[in-house]
Amino acid sequence: MSNQSGDSGMKKSSIRIDFSLVPGKPGIFIERAAFWDSPTTAQWFKDRGYILYRRLEDENYDIGFDSVPSIAPTAWGQAEYPYAHYDLESSDEVPLRVSDTEVHESEALKLSISGKVFFAQDSLNRHVAIKIVRADTDELKIFDFLKLQSLATLEENCVIPVLDILPADGFSFVVTPRWGTLVETPFPQRLRGAMTMIHSMLKGLNFLHKHNIAHRDIKAGNFLVNHFGDDYRLSGSTVRDDLRSKGLLSYALFDFDHSVMLPPEGDRTQYRLPYYESWGTINVVTDTAQGEHDFNPFVFDVGALGRLFCVRFQHLSREIPIFAPFLDKLTTRKLESRFTAAEALHFFEEVMLQSLKTELDRPIDPEDPTMLGYPYYEYDRWATVPSDFAKKWAHCREPLLPWTIRLLRKICRTSWGCHNVPRIRLFFFRSFVFLRRLTSCFFGLQAKK
Repeated sequence: MSNQSGDSGMKKSSIRIDFSLVPGKPGIFIERAAFWDSPTTAQWFKDRGYILYRRLEDENYDIGFDSVPSIAPTAWGQAEYPYAHYDLESSDEVPLRVSDTEVHESEALKLSISGKVFFAQDSLNRHVAIKIVRADTDELKIFDFLKLQSLATLEENCVIPVLDILPADGFSFVVTPRWGTLVETPFPQRLRGAMTMIHSMLKGLNFLHKHNIAHRDIKAGNFLVNHFGDDYRLSGSTVRDDLRSKGLLSYALFDFDHSVMLPPEGDRTQYRLPYYESWGTINVVTDTAQGEHDFNPFVFDVGALGRLFCVRFQHLSREIPIFAPFLDKLTTRKLESRFTAAEALHFFEEVMLQSLKTELDRPIDPEDPTMLGYPYYEYDRWATVPSDFAKKWAHCREPLLPWTIRLLRKICRTSWGCHNVPRIRLFFFRSFVFLRRLTSCFFGLQAKK
């Protein structure tokens, strides 16, 4: 899997990383860009068999956000796992251009989550992504674990493989194949394409959870597809559309900035993080919206994946009823009843795929754009399902939000409530536990008498 044959004979060039790098936290983009553009950095990677991409100038900024291969590709590239399909048809002007950030604003130069990843070509001209990772973090532990897995295992379980890990002073550079973003673009024309995507995402999350890894940032942007071209021309990619129709697209979960990895013997069902660890861009579900003082990131992951499926596919429940119980069980606010990753994968394979195996080639349409922002917990996925179906699956149906929950969420959105409600709930929780133990002790003594 590695591109290098060892350190023997390698030039002893040095590399220095002198900017802030905290997993999951933004940094100064211009500092990170300067690092990747440095001749010293380019030489360090060249000594190890990688030719970094070339950054493009931007007429609106002092530094560019986009880069292209230094060795210009001359032909269409067919996927050979773990490497992806790539095409030159998506852009005549800038083939295989990759964008370093989705938002070109002046603030992005000051504070951005971008700049931790750059792209390169290896000694066989294959395209790879290189990420800076701080040592002694769960993120690097996860990459070390993935590097030990076989390519066949990672391909089957839809997690991006690690090709190489290059140590540096206090950091490591993790090399993975370059795959494409915007995995649902263009939207699948047939149900089979959507089901393949959902299946892959479930398999990826289940694999991580099985190995006690909570991803903690499940979103569309953290899945990849084995096709890339010009990042700015993917929305209308006929090549990707054709690959999807032929069943040649694969998907993979990646990006472990926020992830946690428990020891193998750790009990993930009992693991908790403080409520404020759910805040920020990762907070896409309502698991801590009622003032909960802690949360289980594994349960949170499943809810986040369910929310992603709701955004993209919940409208399919109008014509394909089985989506209603599936999505409700992924996102229910009754956390003890929510699917685990393994249960969700089992339900998908044994119930959904089996019930829809004769309908996989039916055409589907994307959701009305005006409905994409509709909250998953308010969308009525059961509105048009047949009455007999609704009765059969009633045990999976999520009830309407009661007014008490709505009120509590409103209080928790205030500057006072966001911290004080969890503190109050924690106080009563500890008081209840104390009284229960005290009562148990008292009756135990009485019994001995």
